[in-house]
Amino acid sequence: MNSNHKQSFLHYEIWILSFGGAFQRSGVYSTTSETERNEFRKKLRFYIENTILPQYKNTVSEEQHIQNLLNIVEYSTKFKNILNNGKLNLGISQKLLNLVLKYLWCLGEIKTPTHFPVDRIIQQKIKNKPLINWTGITQIEEYLKIIRLAEILANKQKMSLAQWELENFSRR
Repeated sequence: MNSNHKQSFLHYEIWILSFGGAFQRSGVYSTTSETERNEFRKKLRFYIENTILPQYKNTVSEEQHIQNLLNIVEYSTKFKNILNNGKLNLGISQKLLNLVLKYLWCLGEIKTPTHFPVDRIIQQKIKNKPLINWTGITQIEEYLKIIRLAEILANKQKMSLAQWELENFSRR
């Protein structure tokens, strides 16, 4: 089998897992057809792969990473007719991008990601109180509060945030 086919297959699977992880409990869609949802995911993937992911071949600053998250939120407004609230919120956008980055990093395709996928499990690990429903995060401050708590723990272990999260993450 040609290595391009292998890489295409892995990337396809990464996107299935990432969309599933980011969208599964989030109530992203208003009443829409499966065709509309598929078209949205296809266009969003194309946007992220061609506009955002190339930056991560190098180290990306936290400021740029946050701007990328906000750019995904902004891009999603083009699909306001099929999305609840007319767009993806920050919590869903961060989960999607951070999951994709985590997978690509684990495959050795990009540099260490700036952050990690924020969800309930990681909030419990860092003892974030009160727990924030990650699917409802709309403000950078809410997101960064979780990142800052994790940074304290990562710094104690002399690890990047991504390394710390990978080492401490466990599925239910």
